[in-house]
This record gives sequence, structure tokens and C-alpha cells, in this order.
Amino acid sequence: MNKLLALLFPLLLLQACAVPQALPQATDLKAAEGEVVVIGKMELVPPLEPGEQKSHWNVIGEKRMFRIWMATGPAFKPVHTGQVRASEFQSSLEADWGTPFMVKMPRQRTYLNGGLTFLDGLKNEKLWFPGGYYFDVPAGARAVYIGTLRFHRNDFNAITRVEVVDERKDIPGVLKSGAATEVRPSLLKRAVPAGGGRIAAADRDAIAR
Repeated sequence: MNKLLALLFPLLLLQACAVPQALPQATDLKAAEGEVVVIGKMELVPPLEPGEQKSHWNVIGEKRMFRIWMATGPAFKPVHTGQVRASEFQSSLEADWGTPFMVKMPRQRTYLNGGLTFLDGLKNEKLWFPGGYYFDVPAGARAVYIGTLRFHRNDFNAITRVEVVDERKDIPGVLKSGAATEVRPSLLKRAVPAGGGRIAAADRDAIAR
């Protein structure tokens, strides 16, 4: 019984996180009305090494579990670190580390509100990532490039710095059809409160240092 619970616990946890509500992958630059194709990349420095992430199970697969899941939305609402709330991950950007992604998102200003990856599925240990960045969709753009969001960590797995890097050279590598010139640059920007006022302490901690 204990072994069965050990296997089922991460699956139940994954379902509770609502992480399967991932943004749809894009295979070309065609977007439906009200949508835009978004290209970018997530990096962690130094990267996670073999053995740092333990799944203990193979119900859904290690690959999904070891990806980064970044909560997105139309408003700046930093996720609550330490506890996964299903409502915050209904539109998750699910990406492999260091590999360019291409997804479909609503055609609107979109915020990256923070994310996570699992370190140990059985012990429910996670590595959290701050949000506080957004991008806009230029008028008439069918596809946008938002850059590489690069997280830096220390020896204690604390995120010490976040930077946005323009690596437009990644664009041709993800395109199976269409031209890179059809992708408009719209690099991620730091979020600021409406009116440009002071940021509350809780929100300031969620924005990259």
C-alpha cells in the first residue's frame, strides 16, 4: 500500500496543480483570431545537473516533470511561492530548459507571473522562479519573439538575478514553415504598477532583482 501511495502521490499532486492546462504548442506562424504565436526560451544558470531532479515515478514521464511551468495571464499577479494554486496555473507556459518554445497565446498584453520546476516529486520539493515580466503584441503581428528569460541561481537554489537576452538567432530553428522576418520582436519588459507608483514589498520580491 505504501508503495502504491508513493507512486500515486506525485500524480495527484500534478493534477492538483492544474499544470496540464498548458498553452497550446504552435507548429507554424498561423494564429486564429484573437491569438498570437509567441517564440522565446527559458534558461537556468548554472543548469540543473543529472541527479538534481528526482521523479521516483513514471506515470506521466520525467520529461514533463522536469520542465519549467510558468504562469501567464493578462494582469500582474505574482504566484504564491511555496504552495501551488490551481487557479494560477490555468494558462501555463510549459517549456524545456534551454530549448526555444513556440506557443499560441491570447492576443493581449501578457504577464509572466512566476513558475516552478520539480526537484523531488515524492518529497514535493520545487524550485520556484520569480515573475514580473510582460510583453505586448504589436499591431498587425501574427507572431512575436519575446527573448530568452535567463534565471541565475546560487548554491542554495535561490534565484539571484534574472535577465532578458535578445537571441533572435533562435527563431529560424523553431520554424517549420514561414520566414523569420514574419516574427516581430517584442522583448519582455519588467512590470511596474499602474501609474508608475511604488511597488508593494510582496510584489517587489517577486520581480527580478
